[in-house]
Amino acid sequence: MLVDSDMFTGTACSRMPTELLLEIFMLLTPYQRTLHACVLTSRRWNHVATPVLWKRPQFSRLSSVELFAASLLTAHRLISPHGERTSPYVRLIETLAFSSLPEPDRNNPHLATLLDTIVNCMAVVSMPTCDASAWDGAQTSALALKRSRSLSRNDDATRPHSAAALPLPEGTEPELSDKHAARSSSGSELLAPQTVDDTQLHYAALSAPVAEMSASAPCYEPSSHPVPAYTSTLRQLDLRFCKGVRNYSLQRLAPKLASLTVLNLAGGLRTDITIAKLAQHMFQLRRISLAWTSNLTDFGVSELVQRCKSVECLDLTYCTQIEDTAMFAIAHNLRNLCALSVAYCAGVTDIGVREVMSACPQLCVLNVAKCLRVTDRMRKSLEQQRIVAQCDSFEPFSIYNFAKKQQAVFPKPS
Repeated sequence: MLVDSDMFTGTACSRMPTELLLEIFMLLTPYQRTLHACVLTSRRWNHVATPVLWKRPQFSRLSSVELFAASLLTAHRLISPHGERTSPYVRLIETLAFSSLPEPDRNNPHLATLLDTIVNCMAVVSMPTCDASAWDGAQTSALALKRSRSLSRNDDATRPHSAAALPLPEGTEPELSDKHAARSSSGSELLAPQTVDDTQLHYAALSAPVAEMSASAPCYEPSSHPVPAYTSTLRQLDLRFCKGVRNYSLQRLAPKLASLTVLNLAGGLRTDITIAKLAQHMFQLRRISLAWTSNLTDFGVSELVQRCKSVECLDLTYCTQIEDTAMFAIAHNLRNLCALSVAYCAGVTDIGVREVMSACPQLCVLNVAKCLRVTDRMRKSLEQQRIVAQCDSFEPFSIYNFAKKQQAVFPKPS
């Protein structure tokens, strides 16, 4: 137990242990006004309650989201005029949940703009490590090489400074390309020797160190711009039934959501392309819900599980287009899977269920409720393997909670 120096002096509030204060403030998380009042009580309470207040902001209406986004944007502009995140409050945000908003606010397109503002304020650009001088040199050499190539494609008539009239040394012959050599051997026409431009020679000489620059700066290709990577403290994002956040908005924000471990996109009309775009960046994802996504097919699920191999909980409840192809992709990629729900998926059969059951050793919950093509014999096989075959999956990630309880009672071998 942590003991403060002022525990035995002052008021009863100052004598309360820090652990108890933290537990009390955690219970006050749904009540933001009360928690904010605790922040303003004293310096000690402010030190303990501020991280709790900012860790999981609560939004009851769209106006509160607007106020939250405006405060972050103002602090971002005032404290970090050069675009670097220095606000201490931004570093405390770990969860953003918008599913508690009223339905008109969840379907408002303005919610996508506010989400974009919040995520941009939280995202920090982290460039790959590279020597700046080496990068500048590689860029200069690449520019010279590009210009020399463009000069070689120009006609001699457009270059009055060309050395076309310079005679060749005795005993030398011009080098011909394969195309010109073939035409010359056929005797169809005589070829004039290729002319060499002084400017072209100069830029060709400059392009020689490109290989050395590439070796000294392997993190970039000389002809390409650096691709920025983003880091953020955001770990959980809940957009359940938030149809105001369109698919193109999520695709644009995908690189800045790479730090997510929990993502809830249930009932948001997401498409296969959107899921594939998100999966390209979210390698740390552990739990994801795509329930009530009627547009999702086997292709989107396959793209997801092939890239996000650390997923432990996958909710596909009422994804009516899911079939055994997605089940095979899940079985071959998600070795750490402990909870899966394919309830109300009429395309799932015993073959797909058997493949997942045999390939995922940590599986504790495989919800096949209302799967008409899954037989009672297969359900009994799941029960014999101590795998829950039917449970309530209407609450977000309820199957994950069932899996943890099942693991506590019947631990799986590692």
